[in-house]
Amino acid sequence: MKRRDFIKKSVVASGVLTTPALLSIAQNAPSEPVVKVMGESPYEITKKAILELGGMGKFVSKQDIVMIKPNIGWNRTVEQAACTNPEVVKALVEMALNAGAKKVIVMDNTCHKAEDTYNRSGIAAVAKETGATLKYADENRLVVYDFKGEHITQWPVFKDFIEVDKFINVPILKHHGSAELTIGMKNLYGILGGRRGKLHRSMGNSIADLANGFKTHLTVVDAYRVLLRNGPIGGRLSDVELKKTVMASTNIMEVDVVAAHLFGKEPSQVPFIQAAFEKKMGQIDIGKINVKSFKV
Repeated sequence: MKRRDFIKKSVVASGVLTTPALLSIAQNAPSEPVVKVMGESPYEITKKAILELGGMGKFVSKQDIVMIKPNIGWNRTVEQAACTNPEVVKALVEMALNAGAKKVIVMDNTCHKAEDTYNRSGIAAVAKETGATLKYADENRLVVYDFKGEHITQWPVFKDFIEVDKFINVPILKHHGSAELTIGMKNLYGILGGRRGKLHRSMGNSIADLANGFKTHLTVVDAYRVLLRNGPIGGRLSDVELKKTVMASTNIMEVDVVAAHLFGKEPSQVPFIQAAFEKKMGQIDIGKINVKSFKV
């Protein structure tokens, strides 16, 4: 059964969506690698990372509807490294369509005005160039979703992120003043509606609950330009460092661990990574993670 069809059958009498069959799919299989690729072109290193994971056809089937969820939260340029690099998104859209996807959607629930962030980040231009469908968050499409967590249980989520066959999470690695870092797990805040600020009171645990309760089929971390300070908004080019790296994995926690090391952070000092480890979502010791590194 397609994911989107399964979701439609998962509405209980209370109007709450829950996806127990999806949640039973383990996200912490130790044999799943984290691929790390360095190179001059964000487009090419993204393609290489997916190729080394087995190719996009391993994740996307013919006629799938695919959601690509970058970080497009801020009215910033590519050089300021607050939003996912559009060349990374371009590579993923093209590969998904080439794998036979019926439709590829690109969307985020932004903090700054969506039209501004989509345009200035370069994401809107990439969507137009590749034929992806660009969507804005519409509060009329919010539904209550049950994450079955300890700190985040039922919460409004945009239907667009649920009614798809495959969900590809594409964060940018950067500093975050409240969460320490933004990587894959934190990027899932962008699927939520409602008053997200409420979750800041126990942010690490909330992020881990969110990532544990929502199935991400593939996480691709943009670490080409990394915002080292004054995140998540940034603005100063002096806060940005070129790392020229992309990482990809089916294990959202373990790719976050590898990304944290690249940033220079001990993963156990990042609250949401530690909380995810306590939920047995993956390894926190990078020495126990199957990291495959390449240069192109």
